Amino acid sequence: MEQSILNGLIAYHSEGSYPWHMPGHKGRLNTIFPEVVSNPFYIDETEVGDLDDFHCPDGIIKDAFEQAATIYGSHKSYYLINGSTGGILAAISSVCKPGDSLIVARNCHKSVYHAIRLLGLRPIYIMPEWIDKWEMFGSISVDAVKKAVGSHPSAKAVVLVSPTYEGVVSDVERIAKYLHKEGIPLIVDEAHGAHFEYMSNVNEAISTINYKNMPDPAIRLGADLVIESLHKTLPAMTQCAILHENSQLVDSERLEEYLSIYQSTSPSYVFLASMEACIEKMDHERDGRFIIYKELLREYRKRFGELKHIHLMEKEDFGRNNAYAYDPGKLVFSVKNCAIRQNDRSVSVTGIWLAEILHREYGQMMEMAGGSYIIAMTSVADTKEAFEALYLALQTIDEQLVGTEESDIALYKMLPEYRIGIAEALEADKQTVGFMDAAGRISADYIYIYPPGIPIIAPGEVITGEILKEMRQSLDRGISIRGLIADTEYQISVVKEDAIL
Repeated sequence: MEQSILNGLIAYHSEGSYPWHMPGHKGRLNTIFPEVVSNPFYIDETEVGDLDDFHCPDGIIKDAFEQAATIYGSHKSYYLINGSTGGILAAISSVCKPGDSLIVARNCHKSVYHAIRLLGLRPIYIMPEWIDKWEMFGSISVDAVKKAVGSHPSAKAVVLVSPTYEGVVSDVERIAKYLHKEGIPLIVDEAHGAHFEYMSNVNEAISTINYKNMPDPAIRLGADLVIESLHKTLPAMTQCAILHENSQLVDSERLEEYLSIYQSTSPSYVFLASMEACIEKMDHERDGRFIIYKELLREYRKRFGELKHIHLMEKEDFGRNNAYAYDPGKLVFSVKNCAIRQNDRSVSVTGIWLAEILHREYGQMMEMAGGSYIIAMTSVADTKEAFEALYLALQTIDEQLVGTEESDIALYKMLPEYRIGIAEALEADKQTVGFMDAAGRISADYIYIYPPGIPIIAPGEVITGEILKEMRQSLDRGISIRGLIADTEYQISVVKEDAIL
């Protein structure tokens, strides 16, 4: 058939666009696992003979786990075959029981919200600082964690995301030290930081690099449970991830029980083999491929930073208190307050516009496009030629832009009132109401911008007129908001008033 997944993949690759997006192998590091690439069906086996048992390993899989733990400095490390999602679900389930309170950074991945729903947890949200100037979140501060714990001392754990989608890193070490004094474990969603282990330990003595150090990995900074997506920033296949445990506050047997619940009983040996090869190869390449990668980031971040209108985000843009550290591997380009001249007038541009131009006219495919910025994800697989092509494209576009003033979007500055639990709201009787008629009602669904998928409103929270106004402004700017019901006019699913006890 013409409309098929395979044909879609073939059509995408036939475009010849360069992938500034995950997976981190960028379709070119075949030498890391040639046996997988040459014929994946040959090694697509099940748990037979001496191939070990994924959920109760005592052979080659156990050896792979132990090798990973040695490399990453953890007590135990576990391969994840269905991405970081399974690891996050297992991590939260291992430290929480149904009905417990959980302190959660509001900008966490939706899998955290799924865990809250499945376990009927009471979320206690910590809001990262919202940076009006750039319409992005900063980091989670130590003070914010202390305040949340002080108000909710019975909370069973703290979950935060570091680095964020935009590369912002929180002060994991100080947060972990404080929480451990309180007897509370720290779970870090480090899905976008799998490369930290290899980048932060590059031997600078043999390099000419004069550039900021990479952030240290959370598992080495005292976090109890850390989940990383190998496939995002390293040369591993999609769905390949890893969970690290290094804690006296986590029951390893309980963690392993939940890992077996949230992962398939038929693990992909193609994934397992590719993860093992990736981790081993990257460990050996610390002073090889990663030196080259750091050099490229140093050179091109400097050149991108010289663009007149398109702004490359740096740690300093978030302010001293809103970014403890920053991942230079994330190229975040802002077009806030940028416009293009059309018919003798200035028309404001968006990140969506910039991504479309880069793809359509220059063959550069971005990872993410938002209201005011785009994200290009880099990895050790990116070449100098690739960086140069992206720079020339952005330089050409930058020359066509002018400055302008634009109002701020404040959607993520507002934390809605929590009225009922996520699970209760999703299971309740619902009705659909007009967009503005939803003011004062309880949301029956998630409403969010994707990517990155952070809820503007979560199920069980009250929709306010102020939030609706901000959503309308975002829609008018061409930003797609998920969770709205598109008809002739937008509608919203809310909990029926008589369904609330």
